[in-house]
Amino acid sequence: MIAFPLRRVIIVGSIAGCLCSSAFAVERVKPESPSPWQVSPPAFSKEKQRNNISGVACATDAPDFCLVVTDEGNEAAFIRLTEGKLEGVGTPFPLPVASKEFDAEGATTDGKFFYVVGSHSVKRKSCDDHPANRVVLRFAVDREQRQPGPIKPSGDLWGILENLPEFAGHAGSRACLGDDPPKQRHDLSGRQGVNIEGVAAKDGRLYFGMRGPAIKGAALVVGVDAKALFDGGDAKPSVSRLAVGEKRAIRDLTAAGADLLALVGPDDDERNCSYSIFRIESVGQGAVGARELAVLNLDNAPLSEESEPIKPEAITLLDANSSRYRLLVLSDGGEDGAPLVFDIPR
Repeated sequence: MIAFPLRRVIIVGSIAGCLCSSAFAVERVKPESPSPWQVSPPAFSKEKQRNNISGVACATDAPDFCLVVTDEGNEAAFIRLTEGKLEGVGTPFPLPVASKEFDAEGATTDGKFFYVVGSHSVKRKSCDDHPANRVVLRFAVDREQRQPGPIKPSGDLWGILENLPEFAGHAGSRACLGDDPPKQRHDLSGRQGVNIEGVAAKDGRLYFGMRGPAIKGAALVVGVDAKALFDGGDAKPSVSRLAVGEKRAIRDLTAAGADLLALVGPDDDERNCSYSIFRIESVGQGAVGARELAVLNLDNAPLSEESEPIKPEAITLLDANSSRYRLLVLSDGGEDGAPLVFDIPR
C-alpha cells in the first residue's frame, strides 16, 4: 500500500434526500478534497471510456502500479499512482472477448495474476442476452515492460452461478435486471437478474460482488477457488449474504488485510441511494459478518458532463492503520473516474 499520511476530515450528519436507506445510521465522510486527483496523461484516449471507469486493482508488491478497466469497449490499461495524481502507463491493451463491448465491471490481483470480470448480465435497456460478458480473464504482467502476458479467459463462472440455488430464476435469457421493466422493453418484467459489479482476491479465492440479485435488503458475494476456475477442479463455490439495506447492492470489492471492503450503492433499479463502505469481517456460506463503516458524502463532488451526480464505481486501498482505511474511489460519469480519496473509520 502507498504510505500516504492520513488526513481526518470526518463529520457526523444524517442521510438526507435518500429514497433507499443504508443498513445503519453511520458517519458521512467527505473526500479529503472536493477536487479530484489530477489524471495526466489519461489511461484511455476515448472520451466514452474515460467517463466510464468501472474497476481498479493495484499490484501488491508495487502499489503505485495499477490496472483500470472500463465498461465501454474491450480494453484495459495500466496507471501509476503518486500522491494527488494518476498517470496512464503505455497504451490500452485489448481484452480477448468476443464482442466490441465486454462490459468489464471489476478488477483485482492476488500478487501473481490480475483478474478482470465481465458483468455476466443481460443488456440493461433491452434485456437481450449478452454472452460475451460472461467471462473472467487472468493474466500475469511483465514488470519490466509493464505489459500483460498471455490473457487466459474462463467461462466457468456462469455455469457455477446457473447451478447455485440462490440464483434460480435470476440467471439466463430474459433475466432482466432489478424489479423494473427494461427501458426499451416495457412488456418484460424485472427479475433481479445476475449482475456482477466487483471482484476481490483473497486467500486463493476470488470473491464476486453482486449488484443483482438484491432481495429484501441482502446483497450477495460469490466465492470460488481461483485456480480451479481457470485450470479445472472443484471450484468450491460459496454464497455469502450481507445485510446492506433495501434497494442497495454491491458496486465493488477490495481486499484489506484479513477483511474485504465493499462499496455499496443503488441496486439495478438505480434509485437515489447513498453510497457506503462496508467491512466484511468473515466471508463464507450464508449470512456473514458485515458492518457499515461510513456513507460517502458526495455533496460537493464534481458532476458529470450531463450535470448529473457521479456514481462511485471502483475502490482500492491506499493505506490503513488501526483506526482508518484510506480509499481511492473512482466514479462512473466523472472524467477519468474523478478520483477522490476518503478516510474511512474502521
